[in-house]
Amino acid sequence: MKYSLSTCALLLGSALAHAQPVHWTFSYTGFQDQEAGIYLPDMTLSGDFSGIDADGDGVLAGEELASLLVGGKDYIACAASSNAYYHCGVDRFAFSSAGGLSFSLGEYGSDPEGWVGGGTLVDTGNTNYSYQFNPGRIAGHHLDWTAATTLQMTQVLPATLEAQAGDVAAVPEPPVWALLGQGAAGLGLWRRVRQRTERRPARP
Repeated sequence: MKYSLSTCALLLGSALAHAQPVHWTFSYTGFQDQEAGIYLPDMTLSGDFSGIDADGDGVLAGEELASLLVGGKDYIACAASSNAYYHCGVDRFAFSSAGGLSFSLGEYGSDPEGWVGGGTLVDTGNTNYSYQFNPGRIAGHHLDWTAATTLQMTQVLPATLEAQAGDVAAVPEPPVWALLGQGAAGLGLWRRVRQRTERRPARP
């Protein structure tokens, strides 16, 4: 599998080693449709993840993730909904500048009797498998990784995250600049009046 980073791996290693928050997007492209027996060069599996390498070992592990989204679902957040008949979560995750990205996750379940169910399982480097079953039918679909599958990753910089979240305005709005200008003008006028008063000779 071909692996491409849009940001220098040394910067990635530094961020992980210093326990700084990281946020990356990823996209796998090119899969073998096992059932159809054809290669799909434009088929993609995309997502993003964020977290902090708390132990500073240079590897972002599953327990250090804050989020992991694939297909619009956060597999970190959905884990709280798992029960005896439904599972959702990340089973394995590792990301480093040396080892790249690897994870296994899934969402699947059935009714209490086990008659109707289905789900999705993703194991990077192996397969993306979805299935459904009921008393009259069982269906499954595999999209397998191949040597031609590519992985493109892009780091989302902290400044971009702040702008997206809207937490801090990097540049004051025009009304703020107007207030600052009025304050500076008033301060300058007060200083000039004070200097003139101090230079004026006292009357007898």
